[in-house]
Amino acid sequence: MEEVGVEVPLPRDKLSIELRRVGGTRGGVVLVSTGSFNPPTYMHLRMFELAKDELQQRGYYVLGGYMSPVNDAYKKKDLLPAAHRIRFCELACKSSSFVMVDPWEAMQKGYQRTLTVLSRIRNSLCRDGLADQGSLKVMLLCGSDLLESFSTPGVWIPDQDNIISVDEIVPNQISSSRVRDCIKRCLSIKYLTCDEVIEYITEHKLFTEAKGGDTPLR
Repeated sequence: MEEVGVEVPLPRDKLSIELRRVGGTRGGVVLVSTGSFNPPTYMHLRMFELAKDELQQRGYYVLGGYMSPVNDAYKKKDLLPAAHRIRFCELACKSSSFVMVDPWEAMQKGYQRTLTVLSRIRNSLCRDGLADQGSLKVMLLCGSDLLESFSTPGVWIPDQDNIISVDEIVPNQISSSRVRDCIKRCLSIKYLTCDEVIEYITEHKLFTEAKGGDTPLR
């Protein structure tokens, strides 16, 4: 059930300083990636870079990007509490020049629809005069697995002309589930995710319940 009640300000520290004068021949874009981020990997971050390159080549101007961790009500297997996943994302995008973390979805009382998350970000930017409602596009950034579900009748909106598919020249098969599996097997996850995320996992002894011991992650 979708319950909205917790007010959370939208981070703006990495939005383009030229936000008021939207550049590009086709207007400005804000990228939003929703997901468990349990934990975030380098693939999650690469998706932002790939999308930004593709959109700029198409004449858009990328104003910024947001990682939006899902709500605890999603109840996915092995899903850590929102507080941990929000911190994961903050650490993961620390080095990015344009990717931020929007904790709003994760901090609500219940599960939130993706459309609600996207609309909230768009309305927030337009309401405060930071972007023009007529030219700003808020685009969902997702992997091929979610994209495949777009063709399922009744699951997604019929207008699929707005979907932009980007090919990865350097294929990357890193996934959160594989990282968790490595941790449970007491294997290193160095170079699969950011060192800061690894340090946080180690400090809080996360994903190690099955083994019950310290895991040499690095």
